[in-house]
Amino acid sequence: MLQPDRTVNRLAATVIVVRDGSSGLETLMLKRPSTGSFADAWVWPGGAVEAVDRDGEHAASEVESYIARRAGVRETEEETGLRLDPESMVAHAIWSPPEGVSPRFRTWFFMAPDPGGEPVACEDEATALEWVRPADMLDAHACEQLTLVVPTWVTLHQMRDSGTVAEALDRCANEPFEHFETRAREGDRFCWFGDAAFEDEAGTGTGRHRLETATRPWRYITEPGR
Repeated sequence: MLQPDRTVNRLAATVIVVRDGSSGLETLMLKRPSTGSFADAWVWPGGAVEAVDRDGEHAASEVESYIARRAGVRETEEETGLRLDPESMVAHAIWSPPEGVSPRFRTWFFMAPDPGGEPVACEDEATALEWVRPADMLDAHACEQLTLVVPTWVTLHQMRDSGTVAEALDRCANEPFEHFETRAREGDRFCWFGDAAFEDEAGTGTGRHRLETATRPWRYITEPGR
């Protein structure tokens, strides 16, 4: 039997569900089990696109975002019990991993308002499920109290200044849509388009669009003009 090529980008979706909490914006996050993908990390609901997410009715230019959205709805329901309205979901960004990561997933991140109801964690997918404040998660990570992966950390960092669901969704809809095509560099650095080291590993230019992870708290640097 032929084995799948794990070096080829596969399509996946992640959904950032948000609500207005008593102390500001909250987002629903889950802790992955200690084995499998993102072991022990706090992430949002999501997973790979499956055959059921494809219906073949959309133009080629629309297929990727459409089926990723369908996958996000399905994965969120499977992992949390919440049923999202796909029309409420706003595309936030696309994340692609550095070279050498296997399996490779090109992941669409969406943001969606809480549809209501009590979320329930799928035992096979999560060991915990909580509504949390973005700033609290970043602080806990800085103190080494929990694990975050790079896309999650950067997204929480982007969300931390939004005080309400309306503000977060408005920023998501109106700020430039980014494809975070990730490149890993020496010194525990991850960089994206706009960084001097994105094309040139020596990084002799002045542009900065990177995350430095050698020490905690991690440092997200976007300058100039970002």
